[in-house]
Amino acid sequence: MKNLLMLMLMACPLAAQEQATPATDAAVASVRQQMDYLGGSRPGLSRDYVAAVATMNHVQSELSSLRYAVLSTAGKPLPGTVEECFRLKAGICGNHIAAFLEMARRLEIRARPVEFYLHGETPGENHNHICVEVFYRERWRLLDVTWGTVFRRPGGAVDELASIAEIRKDPRSRRWAVTNQADLWYQHWKASGLDPLEYVDYRELDVLRGRAGTIRLAARLTDAGQQYQPVHQPGYLGRNDAGRDFGAITLRLLGVHAGARELRIQVSGVAGSGTLVVADQSGGEASDGGWCGVRGLQPVHPGSPLAAGISRSGQRWPAGSSSREGAKYSDG
Repeated sequence: MKNLLMLMLMACPLAAQEQATPATDAAVASVRQQMDYLGGSRPGLSRDYVAAVATMNHVQSELSSLRYAVLSTAGKPLPGTVEECFRLKAGICGNHIAAFLEMARRLEIRARPVEFYLHGETPGENHNHICVEVFYRERWRLLDVTWGTVFRRPGGAVDELASIAEIRKDPRSRRWAVTNQADLWYQHWKASGLDPLEYVDYRELDVLRGRAGTIRLAARLTDAGQQYQPVHQPGYLGRNDAGRDFGAITLRLLGVHAGARELRIQVSGVAGSGTLVVADQSGGEASDGGWCGVRGLQPVHPGSPLAAGISRSGQRWPAGSSSREGAKYSDG
């Protein structure tokens, strides 16, 4: 009996930004005033460092995670756009980065999201976090907006911050963290035994920088075979932003049975056009405990969420090849 692989994907459209954004406009104006003031009194500091830290501080102070929890507990409406976040003065990590990136765009700061997908002992225990990296002086620098944290490189200047690659590589990097420990939500997490900076050295972790990287999916056994479904992980593959600092997501299916001959992908939406590529670990048959890699489509429209799918039985594709039937999609 053939084994069955199933990959469940779901594309969730992003809420459209409101046309009138007075609260966001005011936030950007406030940061510009701070930049102008400090630009004359702190010579030598990178303009983008001052702008990024001022933006981080403003977002953390205005978009309270504690207030978000209060609203949620009370069953009150929660913010869905950046403008709503500033109006309600509430937000969690995803809201913080959405606000930061919108402000960075207006302030002409080169920035990209950095997403962390932490694997639990079971898929239900998976969880995630998101930060941002800012580019200046030919390097990427990580800022954790939610916790008001930067990682200052040892022996460097005030604005010499580390990238997530440097942070993850050096076992001493927790000592580099400069964090707003007066934040009540941070104190609440610590008192609850949680680690706000666990992504620094968490072992089973997938990282997307500019939405580019590999997400590993664990199998769940069903009567039909192995089922792979994102849990607290991206619900699309491929690329959903055409910006220069963004890339594509590849899915890696863990523990694929050697006898598997059929891959089914449930499609809930497709944007753009391209080719779906399915490859195995060795360039031939997937071995027990091995993996199957799935790379997706390239979208035509920046910001379009996508999912791609193919179902084909009784045939294997060598590594790096692409399927020829049912794998090409175009807009409209």
